[in-house]
Order: sequence, then structure tokens, then C-alpha cells
Amino acid sequence: MKEIVLQPSFYSKFECIGSDCEYNCCRNWQIDITKQELKNMKRNIKTEEFRKIFEDAFEKYKSGIFDYKIKFDENKKCKFLDENGLCKVYQEMGPENMSLVCQMFPRAMTYYMGKYESFLDISCEEVVRLLLQEKDGIKLDIVEKELRDVEKRASARIDSEATRVSPILHYWTDFKILILGVLQNREYNFGERIVVLGMAIKKVDEMLREGTKNTNVIPNYIQQFVADFNDSKNKDMYSKLFKNADKSGRKRLFNSIIYHYNGNKVGEDFKIQQKINDRVDLKSQFETKFKMGQEKKEILNIQYDFEKYQQAIKDFEEFIKGREYWIENIMIEGFLANRFPFRINGGLWRNYCAMAMVYSIFLFMWTCCIEKDSTEEDFIYYTSEFSKSLFNSASHMTKLEERLNQTESETLGHMAALVL
Repeated sequence: MKEIVLQPSFYSKFECIGSDCEYNCCRNWQIDITKQELKNMKRNIKTEEFRKIFEDAFEKYKSGIFDYKIKFDENKKCKFLDENGLCKVYQEMGPENMSLVCQMFPRAMTYYMGKYESFLDISCEEVVRLLLQEKDGIKLDIVEKELRDVEKRASARIDSEATRVSPILHYWTDFKILILGVLQNREYNFGERIVVLGMAIKKVDEMLREGTKNTNVIPNYIQQFVADFNDSKNKDMYSKLFKNADKSGRKRLFNSIIYHYNGNKVGEDFKIQQKINDRVDLKSQFETKFKMGQEKKEILNIQYDFEKYQQAIKDFEEFIKGREYWIENIMIEGFLANRFPFRINGGLWRNYCAMAMVYSIFLFMWTCCIEKDSTEEDFIYYTSEFSKSLFNSASHMTKLEERLNQTESETLGHMAALVL
């Protein structure tokens, strides 16, 4: 039976490149597995060689539906990865006995009110490579196609019961119209579009808090907002919003460094850490503070060279000139694949702030790691690596929420200083 599926127009071009994958998802990245999947694999072992690998390949770990995670070898690779970068589970017992995570990645699927959506995770280098080819931006297609059973099982489900418990989910499709309608307007740079998106989301959030009961009010507002923003007659009005904005990058630098030292380092590759440290002359050390009658406190003292960061901004701008759509495509696909603005707890505005902060940190990382003479492959590598932490780490999302609580600066003005 064919299903109705919403997907990006480039989706059908994706094909796993297997052993040609340089930044393989089976390297230095947590691979979760359920108890039942472990049992299924054990029942289908055919060779003694595989059994030896299997017996020391897992460690107990509890997160959501998952009970175990796969151990890495001394080279930080999945123990089931062979010398050619191919999966031994696939070879031994077929794809149907791989974990759900391994069968699905990089696909991210949702079942919404009788229809399916499928996007692609930008932690996959081949997905990033495809996104760099979409010069006209991301288009969404509605197709009819057969879905594998694993795709249906892996889909996050949003049905009538979910919308009853959380009425905001009634506007699931409307927010795609808003995100695409605002973030693909190339009359403005991407940071400016993020700010304008915040204006719309803030208004919708206010409507919801005021208890708007007419279900047409929000969809009508979104359609009108998108139309107005894309009307060239309003260009001067929107441009004035950014005339006196702080575009120095100072707040982005400080916020990203605090994030960086808050247990969320992009730890997959030491050279990323070194790039960041060198690019802004980053130095840090713990200092002990003590006052009479109080406990000793360790305070992290961070120093950096802001002028070096400003030069890094100029270098990145030179690299990306004429290819700004790369940033647009990557961020939009990342937001859609991760179900923003419904990803984290706390409502629409909290989700918008998370989107702004994620983009801000991406921009900081790109600025530090990409140089004037960097290659397209460099950009693909760094983007897929950043995404592993910024989009695909549950602990990152928790830390992101904590960071928002700590700063108590969830204002549109503060978010603008991070993204412009």
C-alpha cells in the first residue's frame, strides 16, 4: 500500500555511499540499540568469528527506548565496522537485523495525522553534499510511495490524541510554511531572516498565550506575514530593523565559548578544538575564589582575542561569498529534520531561541574552522561534524535549555545579537 509522503525534492537522490563515506556515522558517535534488537541479532549469528565480536560489542545504557549502546574500538569506530568501512552486521545477517538507528540514518520520519514526512539528517556527509547542489533552495514534494515497515515503525507519531494534549500541533504544517517562507527570502542575509522569523513566532506565541480559539487566525496570520515579508515594497521597512543592530559578533563569540566550555565541546575531532582555540587565541583556566565565611569556588577564567575573531569573520565571508545558499539549505533541512519549532520543552518561543542559538553556534564554528582557501570538502566535513553535537545529542538539547535559563535573555534583541 502506497503512503502519502512529504519530502524534500532532492530526497530521492540520496544513496548511502558506503565505504566511500569519509566521515562515517559508525565512527565516534553513539549508536543506540534496544534489548529486543540485541536478542534478534543474537539469534541470527551464523559464524563463530562474528560471535566473538558480538560478545564484547555492547554496554548497558538507558535512554528512552534504548537499553544498550555499541562500544567503540581503539580507533573510535563501531566494533562492527570492517576494514573497508562496511557493516559486519549487514554482511552477517542482513539489513533487517540491524538496529533501527542504523537502518534509518540519515532519514528522519514523522507520521502526522495520516500522512508521513521524511527529511535527511545533516550529520551525514552525503546529505550535506546534496544540499550544496540545491542552488534554488529546498522545495518540498508530496509523493505517493511504498514505505518499508522499518520506516513506519521509526516515525515519530503525531495523531489526534497528540494534538488534543498539545493543541499547538494543529499548526504543524503552518510552521513549515513560515520557516520556508521567511528563511528562503534571499533579499536578506540568513541572520536577518532568523530575526524576522523570531518576530513572527513571538506574535504567534502571544496569540496562543492569549487563548486564541479561532483555528484560522494563526494560519491566516502566517500566510499574511510571509506574503508581506516577501513583498519587495516592504524591503525598506524590514531593512531599517537591522540598521543599528550589533553585528560585531561579540555576543555570539562569548555565548559560543561559554557553550563550548559547558560540557558540549564538539569532541569528534581534536583538530576542531584546535582550530577554535587558535582562531580566537582562546585560553582558559580555573581560578579559586574565596571569601571569609563562604565556601571556595572555582571560576572558569576565559580569555580570547576579539580582533582575531573579527578577522575570522571576514575570512569566512570571503569563502562563502556566492555560496550563501549553502547556509540556508543546511539550516533549513536541519530545522525540519529535527522538528523545530516543536523540538524542546517550553513552548514556541523557547524553541525559537534554541533555533537561533543553534544557528549562532554553527556560524561560530564555521567562522573558526573555515578559512579563505578552504575547500568544499572541508565545509562538508565540518558541517557534518558540528551537526552530530548541535542537532543529534540529547545532552546538547538539555544543556541548551539550561543555557537559556542561565542567561535569562530570551529576548529577540539578544537573539539578534547572536545571529547577525
